[in-house]
Amino acid sequence: MSSGQRPLPRAEKDRLQFARWVLLLVNAAGAAGIGQLTRKQLHLLLFLSFASSRFYGIEPLRRRATRTALGPYYRPAHIALGELVLSGLVDVNEFTAHVSSDHFLFEGNFGATMRGIEAGRQLRSTRTGEKLYAFLLDLCLGAVEGAWHEELSRERSSRRRLDKVFEQDLTYQQALRRPGMVLFTEESPEDQVTPTLTGLREIREYLAERTLVNRRDVLTAYQRLLMRKAA
Repeated sequence: MSSGQRPLPRAEKDRLQFARWVLLLVNAAGAAGIGQLTRKQLHLLLFLSFASSRFYGIEPLRRRATRTALGPYYRPAHIALGELVLSGLVDVNEFTAHVSSDHFLFEGNFGATMRGIEAGRQLRSTRTGEKLYAFLLDLCLGAVEGAWHEELSRERSSRRRLDKVFEQDLTYQQALRRPGMVLFTEESPEDQVTPTLTGLREIREYLAERTLVNRRDVLTAYQRLLMRKAA
């Protein structure tokens, strides 16, 4: 770093990292065939991604979410989502706002615009961006291949069960069982092995004894198991 450059303030760095994660997740959902994400699906996918990202050697942005009646909530991610919509990188349909003194919340169906897709390509031109996108794409493809199966041809309204599948995630279920307003993925910097990560490693070990397996295969098998739990 040159003497004339100053490091980004932590809050600004945090904002940019969330904007990248959210935009790449929305791009990945579109590329995988999920299509537009609802607000709840976006936050559930964020929780699942933070609980499983270490399986790909990626440090999660957050170790906890806020518990709300509407599901898990990441305020920085929702603010980033709003900024992406206002900047024309993410499109929103069926927008509605929630009146809340505690949370900045709005509903809608969110998908990347052409500008958002191009911005995603630019982010993927970096090693960090490409690694993150590869993980998020595998996560979304795992949902399509593992959770939806024969439902791909159905209308989106009949595929709301995707929420229920994500809600069966091992780390999310553990977090829900604990009292309080915080939903933990990791309780401390030293506690980096989530129930999700343990489950993925066990699935990989099981499959590796029988066939050649890659990480997407493991994510697909994991989400297929979640689908069975949600049935």
